[in-house]
Amino acid sequence: MHTLPSFSRHGTVSPSATSDPSPLTSALLDYTFPAALIDRLQAEHRWTPALTLRALEEYRRFLVLAATGGSPVTPSKLVDEVWHLHLTFTRDYWERLTPLLPAPLHHEPANGQPGDAARYADQYLSTLNLYAETFGTQPPADLWPDPRQNRAPGRRPNWWRWLIPLAAAMIAWATFAWSSFAVIIALGVLVVVGIALASGSPETPRKDRNSDGGSGGGESYGASAGGDSCDSGGGDSGGSDGGSSCGGGCGGGCGS
Repeated sequence: MHTLPSFSRHGTVSPSATSDPSPLTSALLDYTFPAALIDRLQAEHRWTPALTLRALEEYRRFLVLAATGGSPVTPSKLVDEVWHLHLTFTRDYWERLTPLLPAPLHHEPANGQPGDAARYADQYLSTLNLYAETFGTQPPADLWPDPRQNRAPGRRPNWWRWLIPLAAAMIAWATFAWSSFAVIIALGVLVVVGIALASGSPETPRKDRNSDGGSGGGESYGASAGGDSCDSGGGDSGGSDGGSSCGGGCGGGCGS
């Protein structure tokens, strides 16, 4: 969520940025946050200390992308949570962080116009690409979910589950074939076993908000229309676990 057209790419971090970063990049990657902000992140989102530190590191990297990328960028849901809270620490945000930047980094809401969802979804994917180009590595998938890589891997069709009740029904029919009620019994077994299997199906696991590797929002990592962040893009999320609209609520990003 970044619109700083006046920013050039002169400060963009190269793959060797860790060994020779620009002064701007160094200042942002080394930025220290108020202890109260860290405490509130842990308390309000129930993040572990390890996850909180990772989230702050990714927020620093987002700031680098916003300040040097030369194109609009959109944070993931978790990174956006850090940005939201940092904005409430107005003295730190405007008096310490902003002077480091080439221009003020504003958090502008989306206007709810048609096409916003697709625009922010595309913008998020572009941000993931920019991240990889800038830092020479892919963003951590648990903090920057990539909808292109989250297609419920390994999910198998459910047709095979019906083999169990069908087999049970056949056994029941064969056992009571001598009875005029054999068909009814078999159908009853089919229904009972089928219901038992359906009710016993495990739900899709959701990540614990308190886990070190969680995204802070469970499996769902994109925002729905009216949400705050945009890390979907036709991918595996967005208010639910399917592709969605992003940016409603904070889509504009930053501008001078």
